Amino acid sequence: MPVNNSPANNEIVFLFMYDTGSIFETEQLNGILKNQEDFSKYEYRKPGPEEIATFNIPLIFNLRDEIIYIDNIKYLFKVQVSLYGFGAFSIRIRHTFSGTYEQLARLTFSKRVNEFVNTAAARAKRRVLAALGKISQIKESSLSERYRFYYIDADKNSVLRDSKKLIAGLLIDEEKTSTLEKGYVSSVLRKNITYDTSNIFFVGWESAVMIDRGYVFEHELLIAEIANLELLEARLQHKQLVEKLKNTNKEIEKLSKERLSILKSKKLKKLDQSLGRAYDTSKMILNNVEDTAYGYGEWYLSRLYGLFYDVFKLSNIETVLEKDMEAIDNERKFVDDMIASRHEDFLEYIIILLIIIEVIIELLYLFK
Repeated sequence: MPVNNSPANNEIVFLFMYDTGSIFETEQLNGILKNQEDFSKYEYRKPGPEEIATFNIPLIFNLRDEIIYIDNIKYLFKVQVSLYGFGAFSIRIRHTFSGTYEQLARLTFSKRVNEFVNTAAARAKRRVLAALGKISQIKESSLSERYRFYYIDADKNSVLRDSKKLIAGLLIDEEKTSTLEKGYVSSVLRKNITYDTSNIFFVGWESAVMIDRGYVFEHELLIAEIANLELLEARLQHKQLVEKLKNTNKEIEKLSKERLSILKSKKLKKLDQSLGRAYDTSKMILNNVEDTAYGYGEWYLSRLYGLFYDVFKLSNIETVLEKDMEAIDNERKFVDDMIASRHEDFLEYIIILLIIIEVIIELLYLFK
């Protein structure tokens, strides 16, 4: 039976990214799954400053390979999991092959391959959540991100001469590339970066395509993964803040109708603390994005991350989060005012009660 993946040069990586709602220490994640990857073996071949030592590298584990047969051809998919301390993880379903780069498109749009990849990712996800659930309380994210990363081991000029529409189709998830207008293809391919004359890297909303000869691209894959996870974290936080504001308004309306009580004051303080945690979490997410933007140094990887930042419109969602945070802050101030008002009311009641007691004592003394 023929096997289509040896020797292997080109690669397609299906990325599935999730959030767990928890934060982990590296010591907790070490050895949590078998076959941990030694990332140090991926030498960064391009020269760069010392910042490469601080590269945000997750813990990567190799799970059992998955196999599918199509037309009596064996397709081998490597399954990896990358775990991040801030609570997110990525499932990578990777296939390498020596065929022509047009085969990337066939794999991308094959219904059977996509069903197979989705099933493999779901199986890996269940295993990851089960392992993480043993060390922390897990809340599976309501949102997730999917992305594809392509590596084409070929001459850049020949690919761009013959297959521009194919590359554009991969970037925008369009199978019928023959219908794409030339000007539109050019606009899609405009988001790219080159390190030297032999390579080029395209970034799109649905996928990224790297063309180079004999290159280890694990760092570029990480940049794509991290950018997607930052987008996921920001989207999740925006959703949670909107829900938090909605619930807070309901709670305030309910509390405003209740009589003064110690229990009511406790509820207000608890609400205030909850708003504070939501604000701090949002601030941390924004700081992480900012730190990432400047964490790679002013060179190739930094510029590559900047390209993802631009394509994913992370600046827009940062603005949205900042507005959410402003609303949260205003709501917190309102709750603080309610707490202060309740304290003042409580003191007034105490004073009135003391006056009443004093009057009663005086009356009892007079009639004694």
